[in-house]
Amino acid sequence: MPIKFRCNYCRQFLGISRAQAGGIVDCPTCGRSIRVPQLDGSLQPLPEPELNLQDAQLARALDELARLSGGESVPVSVSFEPADEDEAENEFPQLIPEPIPIEVPIPPTPIAINPPSQDDDELPVPDSQGPPTADSARVSLNMLAELASLSPPVAIPGSENAESPDAQPPRPSAERRPLPVRSSLPQVSLLIVLAFIAGMLFERFVKVMESFQSPPATATTTDPAADPAPVASSVTGRITYKSAEGTSQPDRGARIIAFPVQREGEAKLSVVGFRPADGDIDAKLAAATLRALGGALTSADDTGQFRLELPAGSYQLLVLSHFQSREDNEPADPALQKLLASFFDKPAELIGRVAYSFGPLKVKGTGDVFDHSF
Repeated sequence: MPIKFRCNYCRQFLGISRAQAGGIVDCPTCGRSIRVPQLDGSLQPLPEPELNLQDAQLARALDELARLSGGESVPVSVSFEPADEDEAENEFPQLIPEPIPIEVPIPPTPIAINPPSQDDDELPVPDSQGPPTADSARVSLNMLAELASLSPPVAIPGSENAESPDAQPPRPSAERRPLPVRSSLPQVSLLIVLAFIAGMLFERFVKVMESFQSPPATATTTDPAADPAPVASSVTGRITYKSAEGTSQPDRGARIIAFPVQREGEAKLSVVGFRPADGDIDAKLAAATLRALGGALTSADDTGQFRLELPAGSYQLLVLSHFQSREDNEPADPALQKLLASFFDKPAELIGRVAYSFGPLKVKGTGDVFDHSF
């Protein structure tokens, strides 16, 4: 019975004579050096690579490198003298900050303010630079007096200042100007809120009226001759294999692939995710892709159990073992090769040298069961 194991790099399932137990061989698929497990299943690490100075090929390669560099290599002796303390501190380059030029600030240009004319309606603005003076205080008092002259007198009912209904409003003079209209911001805000509430109430009223005016829903009739929608059913089973001792073991990680009989679309799929040694993320992506084409993909768990969700119908079922391999001279089924060529871009890499089971599958939707042992 040969020793069966997998490559640590490409996960290729390999077999080798028992006499090679513990030896170092090259993987025929990826070409990497790997260690053959012992008969008890233990695996020793690979030794560190050593440089053989007596190797003739290595010597010729070194001579060729010396010739390419411009001549024979000549040993060069370099002597170091003790450096001073200042030089020792500057052994590594130090960053020296560059001087930043300082710009002299430009004095502000004085702005000439022309005195307002008597025809202008604007009030004189005092100069805000410098401390307040008697002239600036006089200007502020003049501004306050001007503002007080602009406000109209308030008439109090029952007082002597109350005006009669027939009295004409005083005309504005040069000394008395009309007061500008006061801001009505609170009134505008209140109107906006009321308009918003009215809009909400109107929208709700329209919806209620539409519900009353809509015709009652009629019961839909189904055509008995029409094809019913496919209902997903489950296909369960268990995948096992016989070990070297002849005992039945769960083939955990085995791939169970259900292909539709009729191929839809022309895009070729990648085999990544469909192989037993691929990761879980790739397997989920592959299952989603095959589900879009009308098939299904799943893996056997630690006990060998699996579950496929498929509508009732006819399929082609392919089971790839995770622990068993087939003989090198055993050819693949021509019908399987034709099916895989219509689905995958590299169908030969899907089967490889692993053991497989291929055949038709009829899903009746009544709890179908499929078991297989390699």
